Amino acid sequence: MSEAEDAAEQEALERDALEQQMAEENAFGACFPPEAFTGIAKALKIRPEPENLSRLRDWLLQDFYFYLYVGVPVKSQTRQERINRLKKVCEAAATLCSLLTSLYGNWLDLPLDWTAPDDLDGSGGDFPGRFVTMLRRLSETAAGEIEQLASRPSRRGRPAKNIPFRLLTHRLIRKYEQAAKQPASCPYYLSDSASYGGKGSFYKFALAVWRCLRDNLPAEARSAIPSTEGGLAEELKKYWPKDAQSGKNSHHRDPI
Repeated sequence: MSEAEDAAEQEALERDALEQQMAEENAFGACFPPEAFTGIAKALKIRPEPENLSRLRDWLLQDFYFYLYVGVPVKSQTRQERINRLKKVCEAAATLCSLLTSLYGNWLDLPLDWTAPDDLDGSGGDFPGRFVTMLRRLSETAAGEIEQLASRPSRRGRPAKNIPFRLLTHRLIRKYEQAAKQPASCPYYLSDSASYGGKGSFYKFALAVWRCLRDNLPAEARSAIPSTEGGLAEELKKYWPKDAQSGKNSHHRDPI
């Protein structure tokens, strides 16, 4: 097969993959009509008019899809999987470093202008030496991480299945603060009404988002969200320090 045919085949594969991804994303979006965002609009004190609902949908749908359906960036990995991945990095960096230091003439096989003057750190001096130093540091760092992971006690049980929702909630906090122009506050239990609440309207917003997801999320992705309102509140509380959970401090922390 010629280079042109190889390129054409690769282009066709990439086009098919893109079309498949677009079809999947469109099918996911069809599960969330604009009217599904009515409760969210009310929680944010936005009039639930068609134009506003469409804007809310556009504002949130990509996050729903990315975190709860695709899930690639938040895929849980076991300790052994992380060690195996780091081993590949360590070995690749060490091999390339060894090749370039023991056979320095390999650099001479390349044209003199293959690097730009500002590569890596902008100094333009001794590029091969700095590149080898970086590779050596990468290999040593990866080896150190492998040692640390291997020395830690094994966690019992399965990895937490709520990591995707935990990361989505981090995004929701940011978006709420952007829209409401006020900080999100930790929810807390109201014993008088046997329910959860909080300062401001963040919990109302999060509850409305959870209901939207519960009612419209495809069945195969529904296990990524809390199954009850109480579970939602307890999951949200993990974003704040212990003192904030009793109403003493409203500053939230980053997830995981």
